[in-house]
Amino acid sequence: MTANYFPGRFTVGIVLAAAWAGLAPQAAHSRSPEQWIEYFSEHWRDDGWGSPPYMRTANDNGWQVRMRALQGLVAAGGPAVKPLLRVLEQGDPNQRMLAAQALGYLAPHVPSQPLLSAVRNDPDAAVRLYAVDALARQGRDDIATPLAELEKSETNRDVKKHIAYALDREGVRIDSQVVDDLRNWDADRIDSAQLGKAAPDFRLPSLTGETVRLSDFRGKKPVVLVFIYGDT
Repeated sequence: MTANYFPGRFTVGIVLAAAWAGLAPQAAHSRSPEQWIEYFSEHWRDDGWGSPPYMRTANDNGWQVRMRALQGLVAAGGPAVKPLLRVLEQGDPNQRMLAAQALGYLAPHVPSQPLLSAVRNDPDAAVRLYAVDALARQGRDDIATPLAELEKSETNRDVKKHIAYALDREGVRIDSQVVDDLRNWDADRIDSAQLGKAAPDFRLPSLTGETVRLSDFRGKKPVVLVFIYGDT
């Protein structure tokens, strides 16, 4: 963990849930984009850090709020773009981060200029980072030159790294299956993994393309899941 990482502002790749802590389940299609933004704004808390620094407490449920809001916005598709662009320009830092993150899953409906403007002008480095990631997922060839110029002027090292990652993608758009998986994810299973209880079975593709199941290792060897906690 470096000093330039931003606690709690991360993209969740593998969803392992803690306790739901009383927030009522909501299906992804049960709210409008504006209502999902309002839901996030009402329930997200960017405080309450534990010890050591940059770590949330074990019973924190903020990431669950973020995942539900993110899924709802992505499930809304094209109609979510305009309200998200308004939030990207006018919202508070946490709202702008969520907007930039969600817009990354809504290509090709998202214009590149508002995202480039966020990378160029937003005072919050985490917002700039998410905007870079959103641009990278669009699969557009015409953003390489402006991103390369922004990489030279960017002062935050994590944002610079993500600009380099974006340029390395060479115009490859986000896989539609990734977006479909997020839209169709069953958020009601968000509390399926709990401290002190056996982990639920899950499967993931390996780097070599094979499917790996947790149950394949049960009773044979310990399994350690490592989450890079930051803007990744």
